[in-house]
Parts: sequence; C-alpha cells; structure tokens
Amino acid sequence: MRDIENINQLQELDIDFMGLIRYPKSKRFVSDEQRDKIAQQTMNKGTVGVYVNETFENILQDIIPLELDVIQLHGDEDVAFAKALLEIDLKIFKAFQISEGFDFEGLIEWQELARTYQGKLFFLLDTATPDYGGSGTKFNWQILDSYKGDVPFLLSGGISKSDAETIKKIKHNMFLGVDLNSKFESQPGLKNIAELKTFIEKLRK
Repeated sequence: MRDIENINQLQELDIDFMGLIRYPKSKRFVSDEQRDKIAQQTMNKGTVGVYVNETFENILQDIIPLELDVIQLHGDEDVAFAKALLEIDLKIFKAFQISEGFDFEGLIEWQELARTYQGKLFFLLDTATPDYGGSGTKFNWQILDSYKGDVPFLLSGGISKSDAETIKKIKHNMFLGVDLNSKFESQPGLKNIAELKTFIEKLRK
C-alpha cells in the first residue's frame, strides 16, 4: 500500500495487517516522501514494513513514523539479524522462496529462534523468483505437506479471487493466513477494495 485514500479504504475491511514495501526495486516501493505522508495517517490495523536485505539502521528509522507492528524480512537476512529486531519487541514475518524440492529441514535455526521468542516470529512462504517475490504466480501448494515444523506460516504468491475455496481446504496445523497482493490490484500499489472485500468475506465464512 502507498496511496493515502486507498490505505484508508483498506483499513475499513476485516483485515489483520497492511504492508508497506520499502524495497526500492519493487514496483510498489514506498518512497521517503510517500512514507512521510503515510506517517501522518492514523493506522488502526497492524502495519508491516517489508524489507529486502536492508540495513538495521534504515529499518529502525521507519518504525516510529510508520507505526510498524511487524517487520517482514523478504531477502537473505540471517537469524542474527532477525534476533536483533526481536530484541526491540517487534514481530517478524520471515519470507522464504519456495520451489519444487524446497528443504524445510534447512529452517531449523529459524524454528529455534521462533521458540525462544514465542509468538513473535512467523514464516511467509512465497513463490521463488530472482527478484525476491512480486511474481504474481503460485508455487505448488502440495509442497506445504512437507513442512513439519511448528512455526505458523502465511501463504503468499499469486493468490487470486478464484482461490478462496481451495484455501479453505488447506488443513495444515501451522497455516495462519494469506498474503494478498497483485491479483487484487488495479495497478501496482493500488488495491481493488471491492474485490478484496468480497474475497475476505468468502474466506471468513
């Protein structure tokens, strides 16, 4: 999100979080100027700052102005970097790029960190791309059956308005929710509020 009017409309919906992408290579990038305008708004939903291999200092500079509740680490950040953010009492969504044969066993360190900071660290499973997400395509959701960990996850990557019934059939114990983005946009960074409202109502039933 980055358009003020669109943000205010979105906050009227039955959502839990709203994302602000602070990655300059994203076509949904929130510039410093846009950040300062957003900072003047009152947020009544959880606000997520999305970063890709950003410095700790730059993330810190966003936390207070944007009223960030969650930091989404969408790059190659390591466990130590996440731990430093958890130490200042933020929640984290750590994104992983999922492709065929993804090795969930490689997430052991992350799972240990999540146990240490109970209820503070969650996974976000997205479609693998060279550009750290934003592809608008799905990965094979059957791969989720291979995940035997105990860290709750959000499902991301190309979810569209035709997927509500399929999503409701996912019975994985750690499945927490969905990340909705490109398939509900009229243009990058501008959400179709009516389509989102309809989809969320279907999903909540």
